[in-house]
Amino acid sequence: MNNLLKETFLNHTQKVSDKWTSYVEAWDRIFDPYRNSPVNLFEIGIQNGGSLEVWANYFKNAINIVGCDIDERCRALSFDDPRISLFVGDGNSNEVKEKVLVTSPKYDIIIDD
Repeated sequence: MNNLLKETFLNHTQKVSDKWTSYVEAWDRIFDPYRNSPVNLFEIGIQNGGSLEVWANYFKNAINIVGCDIDERCRALSFDDPRISLFVGDGNSNEVKEKVLVTSPKYDIIIDD
């Protein structure tokens, strides 16, 4: 195992992503087979948005990287990568579900840590 996700996380210099320490090695093992695939990824709870940037760097061939957070402060986040989308609201609400499913009707990876 080459620990590319750990390396990507440790070298990330954009938005903060500070919740990864306990997950990164397990995620590297789990996600490595998908790394070069055209995945659609959905993450629930993105806090400062840094994880979405890390996913974009790790999954170079990703089609969509979608994040959702209930924290209204996330509305201020913006991303240069056009593959990254962010929805603010409760991921269990019909409104957010509809927006997420419009972006992609199916997701290969769903993360809710």
